Amino acid sequence: MINTILRIFLALWVAGFLLISCAPLYADGGVGLLGFLTGAVLLVPWLIGVVILGVLIWLTNPRVLR
Repeated sequence: MINTILRIFLALWVAGFLLISCAPLYADGGVGLLGFLTGAVLLVPWLIGVVILGVLIWLTNPRVLR
């Protein structure tokens, strides 16, 4: 159950980053300095979030005993 919630949250995290970082691109109709800075500033926290969520998903994945 927790694993599924974390997977959904990871998908939302990835999609949310794309929406937020590309918002200036859609608003201005072109790639400007603001769009570049927004994407660059948000990239590091986004990567940290992806790594943390990936580790949590791996840790909560049910193990199959053989």
